[in-house]
Amino acid sequence: MVNGDDATFTVATDGTVMIGDATVTTADVQASNGVIHVIDKVLMPPPQPLGDIPTVATGTGVHTALVAALSQAGLVETLQGVGPFTVFAPTDAAFTAAGINLSEFTTEAGLATLTDILLYHVVAGQVNAADVTDGLVAPAVNGDNLTFAVSNGTVTVNGANVTIADVATSNGVIHVIDKVLMPPADPVGPPGEICYNLNTHMIVAGADEATCGAFMYLENYTMNGQEITGCYNSITHAVSNVSQAVCESYMWTPSVDIAMTAGATGIHTSLVAALAKANLVATLQGDGPFTVFAPTDAAFTAAGINLDDFTTDAQIAALADILLFHVVSGQVNAADVTDGLVAAAVNGDNLTFTVSNGTVTVNGATVVLADVPASNGVIHVIDAVLMPPTDVVEPVLPDCDVTVGIAPSGLKFSPSEVTVTVGQTVCWQWTDESMAHNVREVDGDKSTTYAVDGVTSGAASSTVDFRHTFDVDSTSFYYACEPHLASEMFGKVVVGDGGAVVAPTPVDDSDMDSDEESVPGFLGVMATVALAGAALVSSRRDE
Repeated sequence: MVNGDDATFTVATDGTVMIGDATVTTADVQASNGVIHVIDKVLMPPPQPLGDIPTVATGTGVHTALVAALSQAGLVETLQGVGPFTVFAPTDAAFTAAGINLSEFTTEAGLATLTDILLYHVVAGQVNAADVTDGLVAPAVNGDNLTFAVSNGTVTVNGANVTIADVATSNGVIHVIDKVLMPPADPVGPPGEICYNLNTHMIVAGADEATCGAFMYLENYTMNGQEITGCYNSITHAVSNVSQAVCESYMWTPSVDIAMTAGATGIHTSLVAALAKANLVATLQGDGPFTVFAPTDAAFTAAGINLDDFTTDAQIAALADILLFHVVSGQVNAADVTDGLVAAAVNGDNLTFTVSNGTVTVNGATVVLADVPASNGVIHVIDAVLMPPTDVVEPVLPDCDVTVGIAPSGLKFSPSEVTVTVGQTVCWQWTDESMAHNVREVDGDKSTTYAVDGVTSGAASSTVDFRHTFDVDSTSFYYACEPHLASEMFGKVVVGDGGAVVAPTPVDDSDMDSDEESVPGFLGVMATVALAGAALVSSRRDE
């Protein structure tokens, strides 16, 4: 067609011509510069494929500054990646109001600052307008948190209004906002500190500085009528049976990276081994920040995960997918979690949080210990292994070699008979018909008996896209529209020669026994002659 898309024509055995799903009702209307064929429907061109986030932003006409900033920061290729991403896209007017001049961001430090600002507008994963709840907190890709508010149908993110929501792209979604979001200043000073044992190289997860300094070794010490020998903590009043050297080796020290912290808790041996097998240790030793929901060894045992089962590349990739479902980009502390919070895990799937009576759960797993600090993020200990949702694989539909629709009367397939070659696909397609139709195989031409376990499009519907590939040559497929069986709405698909019956070869009866064959044949001829003679005599008598 002149717009560049293709249209498909079908011609029925009764001469009816269709273009797409429209029927030619009047043909060959002559004009001085061509010809007109009248059809009964408007033809809609197929939808055009969506562009990626930078491409769509370029085409809006109001994001010139944003696209230029992405280019200057070297982020265009990043946002052309698989994603999905959610981008809160400030308009050109928003960039002007913020006083951002790209010529001021040219040094290495300036480009790092510009990158931090831009990535503060990006969330890993797809967050549509329907996913946003009042009070939602989501980590941006730069590691800082975005806070949402919903009031009277208006959504704001860090105070900026979402003016246009859910602009679809091939790798995520864009929400247009009326302000540039400025990330908060990085905190000054060291990250969190931990209680570390110099002798065992283990940490006391969740201990504060006072508790860490309260360990003392007692020998035969009487307290409340009990004699104590062991490592006693004067704040928790817990007694552990460790040596004096171990008991006196606790110290309050700056935290280490997430992988090392998990390895030192004493309850994450399986998690650390899994990270090593999936080649993710170096990842979680990176700058981050990351938030890790760390299942205990008991949780791994309960989940039945045996690392010896993960040996092939595909199995190790599946293990990595499971582990990255426990990681969120950015630091989400316990105070940031609200009931109903949805956050994107690094593997691309969403985690959902609940808060009830002070208990936090993530995808049903309970957070048993929160806010274990690390130098590159935070760890929350959970009591179950989180399993990512199964990816939905969309079926690949075969291409249509022949298309069958519904005739204008609504009581006939159009065309009602088609011929295909083996391996070709017939598509029965109609949209918004006034009556519901379907395809159901019958056991013969115009038969009203349905074939046992026959081919069918399912329940009758006003919109159908049913495709069947015929892989057996020299057959005929007979079918009917179930709701209109009484109206004789039948169809036929001939594959190859349709299984035409070949006339039998004449039998040479020259060798047959004359006693068996000649007498009946002679008597038959004589009987015919006798009947003819009787008729002639009768006729003459009448005359």
